[in-house]
Amino acid sequence: MSNENGHQWYVINERNTSVADKMIKEMVDQKGWIFKQKDSNGFFFERHGENLIVATQKWTGDYVFVKIPANFNE
Repeated sequence: MSNENGHQWYVINERNTSVADKMIKEMVDQKGWIFKQKDSNGFFFERHGENLIVATQKWTGDYVFVKIPANFNE
């Protein structure tokens, strides 16, 4: 969706939270990050001793906004 202040924003059009969660995990896992845990609206991943936190916001029941540090692709 956009790149702002060192973070990438994505939008998932999914009412079912568990399906949206699975999509987020798969997207980040594809870049070599290993999912560790979910806490409220945050997903915690690890790769090569580094940590990555992915934040989410649910909007209008149909959309999940996902904020990921831009360097997660590296």
